[in-house]
Amino acid sequence: MINYEPVSAGSISRHITNKTISVEYCDCVTSTNTVLKQRAENGEKEGLLLVASEQTAGKGRLGRSFSSQKGTGIYFSLLLRPDLRPADSLLITTCAAVAAAKAIEEVSVKPTAIKWVNDIYMNDRKVAGILTEASFDMQKGRLAYAVLGIGINICFDEIPDEIKDIAGAVFDKNEIVPDAASKIVGKTVDNFMYEYRTLTSKNFLSFYRERDYLENQRIKVIKPTGEREAVANGIDDDFRLLVTYDDGTREYLSTGEVSAKRKGI
Repeated sequence: MINYEPVSAGSISRHITNKTISVEYCDCVTSTNTVLKQRAENGEKEGLLLVASEQTAGKGRLGRSFSSQKGTGIYFSLLLRPDLRPADSLLITTCAAVAAAKAIEEVSVKPTAIKWVNDIYMNDRKVAGILTEASFDMQKGRLAYAVLGIGINICFDEIPDEIKDIAGAVFDKNEIVPDAASKIVGKTVDNFMYEYRTLTSKNFLSFYRERDYLENQRIKVIKPTGEREAVANGIDDDFRLLVTYDDGTREYLSTGEVSAKRKGI
């Protein structure tokens, strides 16, 4: 286990300038998203940030588990009550990807890439994942609340076998900076909240495109109906991924999953 500096509500709060954020810290939870969803259902107001050093039931996209071992990463969820249409909920995830990538780059002074739609890569390895879970108000046709969850691998002593083929960490053992986890959480939240009030303006689109991990790569588009080979052609103005299949047909993907070969960043 890597013994980087202990994390606490106080250590994180020191790096958050946005005064609307309230920080709670737990050493271990089932899932920060699961806990915050329950708090949201019970009427908790926007701005609660729950941070943990370990999750026993961390969640990824499509119902997958998310490796959340103690002493390797930091896991946090932010409760939001945005005035958004369901169709615009993708903006939360894409904005969070930009916010996390900027924070990681600032603290580590190393480049990142964003794999559509919600993963952060460094040196062809996934170092962070994002899961946004939302509840809809059917009468109003708007989001009732959203819980934005982010998990970031800070530093591994040894990468677990089940994720060693894809996972990486922001830092190697000999280069971790002081207070790294707290800094990255704080800066990620500040970066996100800066864009949040004008989310539909999509001011973060250019950064997202600049860090596009898939552009011009051969990929595999994975759907319930099967898998198809394609080439990724970039991100459109609505954060959809444009793909060209081998038969020449093109499609804009707003949801779904793609896999890709490794490439340098």
